[in-house]
Amino acid sequence: MKKTILTIGLITSSLMVNSQIVIKESAKDSVVWYSKLTGLPKLVNFYSSEESNYTLYYKNAQYQHITDIKYLSLGERETAKEFFSIVKNVIETGEKISIEMDGKLIIISKSFNTAYVYEKSSSFMISNKQIENILKSI
Repeated sequence: MKKTILTIGLITSSLMVNSQIVIKESAKDSVVWYSKLTGLPKLVNFYSSEESNYTLYYKNAQYQHITDIKYLSLGERETAKEFFSIVKNVIETGEKISIEMDGKLIIISKSFNTAYVYEKSSSFMISNKQIENILKSI
């Protein structure tokens, strides 16, 4: 019995340690890449042989007790890299920037050592470390 409990505990702890492993799932004609157990915001790359699209999913920070998952379509790889470079620059300089993406006006400002990204009906925060990890993986 002790061996069974120890084995289950070892497997569970090893899964939690390797939570940054990238998982690949195939669905019909596209493949989704994501980081396991990292929470939100989360960058997802949907791609097929014809196209590739990056989408950023985030929890709307305007609600404390309701889970409202929103997304921002970032388009191709270069556009996604450019967006995260702009957000990183805002954190470094403290300058407030307004950009238009996916038909939405997005305002990015610095809040402590994170970027506060908001639009008309939703907002989220992203840290410099999260941005660096995203830029490395794209």
